[in-house]
Amino acid sequence: MAKALKITLKVLGILLLVLIIAALFVYFFVLRYPNLKENPDMGKWYRVESAAMKDSEGNGYHALFKKGSENKVMVYFAGGGVSINEETARGDTYNTKMVWPDMLANVTMNMGGLASDVEGSPFKNWSIILFPYATGDFHAGTGEFRYIDNDGKEKILYHNGYVNYTEAMQKVSELAGITDPEAVVVTGYSAGGFAAALLSDDVFTNYFPNAESKNVLVDASLLLYDDWHTVAEDVWQCPEEIAGKLTGSNLTLDCLSALREKYGDGIHLLFDCSTRDGDLAKVQNYLDTGVMDVSEKEADIFQRILREAIPQFREIGVSLFIWDGVAWYDDPRNMTAHTIIAAPAVWLPFEEQGQSVAGWLAEAVDGELRDYGGYLVEKKY
Repeated sequence: MAKALKITLKVLGILLLVLIIAALFVYFFVLRYPNLKENPDMGKWYRVESAAMKDSEGNGYHALFKKGSENKVMVYFAGGGVSINEETARGDTYNTKMVWPDMLANVTMNMGGLASDVEGSPFKNWSIILFPYATGDFHAGTGEFRYIDNDGKEKILYHNGYVNYTEAMQKVSELAGITDPEAVVVTGYSAGGFAAALLSDDVFTNYFPNAESKNVLVDASLLLYDDWHTVAEDVWQCPEEIAGKLTGSNLTLDCLSALREKYGDGIHLLFDCSTRDGDLAKVQNYLDTGVMDVSEKEADIFQRILREAIPQFREIGVSLFIWDGVAWYDDPRNMTAHTIIAAPAVWLPFEEQGQSVAGWLAEAVDGELRDYGGYLVEKKY
């Protein structure tokens, strides 16, 4: 009996060792990438970091980079919620640490979405600069927000998104040898879609001004709030050239309007969203009422907001892709999924539209701007 127990414990010990080795392998070779070096290898992911880069809790932050074989670049902002006041600073409404964003970034890169190495992808050989979300500020802040936590202690939330973005873009420019790409896509989903709207002008002005094909794709980023300018200026402490664009309640429309005014027909502006986005409806309810909850009533309100925004987007020449048919998680209520570009569904043609979101974006990069599915906002659910 003692001998059998000894053998069993030995086997368990070996299994535990194997699991530890596997966990370390995943962490160092999957969740952790090597630091970006000069003249990086083609097709390999790297970490991009500096002492000035940090997450909302003041810990280290890094972006991710892959150099492609084509002279084309995708700047990709991940999403994850927003912090706009002391209440949301105390809550779990955004990604704060780099362990979870690392995993989220790996999903973004490796699980079949727009940044994944998918067979047949027109973006497969593009260089990609990817920003995990860890600052609660739509990647656009530079400030320190002081608040009292639930235990009564004073804390600082570091809205460091713009600093992280700038440091990473400068390092990539210095080390990766990307100069004058012929095509650039700036995109993001959810909070990252707002970042794409806010930061595209900075991307094109400071890093890729000579790109022949300039493209901005905002995925599932539409929230109405009268205080966006105040939040950007006082809470996130965005640079004035960013905060100054926010003059109304529709942050995305304000930013895309400013891009159209500056670049004219020299930029392709794209916006996609599902008709009754459950997550956006939930956050919109918080912005309207202070309650972070959602029902079909809030989905009705969001559908109306989207319906009323569409002619405003069209007026400034934004190409639209409106979709439904994908449920909000497994919720049986009439709500639709939140975001699409990070998921394999980005490649799948919708039956009614006869096109995929990725195909729509590829058309735009080639100069063919089309709308799909706008009529769905009139649909009764």
